[in-house]
Formats: sequence, C-alpha cells, structure tokens
Amino acid sequence: VKAKGFFCSRLWDTDDNWDYSGFNTLFREVEGGAQFSSDGSVYVAPPEPEPTPEPEPYVPTLEEIKGTKKQEIGIAYQAVKAAGVDIELSTGIEHFPLSEEEVTFLMGKQVELASGNGGNISYQDADSKCKFYSAEDMQKIIDEAFRFVSWQTTYRNTLWEWVDACETKEEVEAVAYGNDIPEQYQNDVFKSYLAQMEEETSEGN
Repeated sequence: VKAKGFFCSRLWDTDDNWDYSGFNTLFREVEGGAQFSSDGSVYVAPPEPEPTPEPEPYVPTLEEIKGTKKQEIGIAYQAVKAAGVDIELSTGIEHFPLSEEEVTFLMGKQVELASGNGGNISYQDADSKCKFYSAEDMQKIIDEAFRFVSWQTTYRNTLWEWVDACETKEEVEAVAYGNDIPEQYQNDVFKSYLAQMEEETSEGN
C-alpha cells in the first residue's frame, strides 16, 4: 500500500488520466486492497453493539398461579364427571357416563317420569346403546347420577375456595383434584355431604 496518490487511465488511452494524487491518506485497508481519502480522514469502525441481555424469566404472580390451578381443577372435574358412575339397578350394576349432554338428557327423562309414565323408559347404556329400563331403575339412575354430579361440583367448588385461601405459591401447587380437603377449608355444604356419606357407609356396614 503506497499512500502517495495515484492516477487512473484506460489501458487503450493512456492520455485519458484521472488525477487522484490528492488521495494520499490510507482511509482503510480492505480485503485485497486499500481505500484512500483526500482530506486526511481515516476509517473509524462503529462501536460494537451492546449485547442484548437475556430477558429475565417471567415469574407468575400468586393470583396467576391460583388462576392456573383453578383451570387445572376444572379440567379434572369435567373428566371425572364425564367418566360417570356405577349404579346398582334391579338387573345388576351398570356404568353411566355423565357428560353435559347426558346430564341434559337425564333431565328430560326426569320430566318424562314426572308426567306419569309408569312403563319402561328408554335410555342409553355405557356403550351408547338404547335399551329400556323400568321406571324404578330409571328414577334410580337419575337420582344417583345427579347426586354424583352434585357431589363432584361441590368438591370442585370447595377446592377452588381452598386455592383462594392459599397464601403462598407452594400451598397452591399442593392442591389437586382428588386430595382430601383439610377441615379448615371445608364449607357447610361440603361438610353436609361428608356427614351424609359417612352415615350411609355406617348403615351399609
């Protein structure tokens, strides 16, 4: 690299020169050559950009954790309810799923029974096959199914109340569908169900 200025011309016309004699300052070296300036300026590289810091991991608030836990409990509730319940009928024990559609259908069967239909009532079994049930068995299906749904709903709501009462994230995470509910978080309706079930268990024994 020679910083003394230079001339440029076409190979076939050496008289056609361009005078760059004033470009005698090395502006910067580039790959395979160099750049010059005529005003003494030299290349100054721009400053390296500041590294972008890694974002801090998001830490959910206690209220957000409670909301997520309630959603988790609600999903478990729907799954347990839809799975249904075993009911002992005059013909033996049968299993009845209890999705929202099936609960609504049972409400219609209750109206049908209340209208005075004392004969056989059609309903679907666990395999979604229609069959006839006696009025007594149909009433038992309705009563036991609604009782099961009511209990699961009360249990879900009480779990939600327990979550609301938690004061730390660890307490919230410890709550799960299927847990026994500590007495201090049991409301009056839940206690009433427990007492009724304990009484029925005692009578059964």
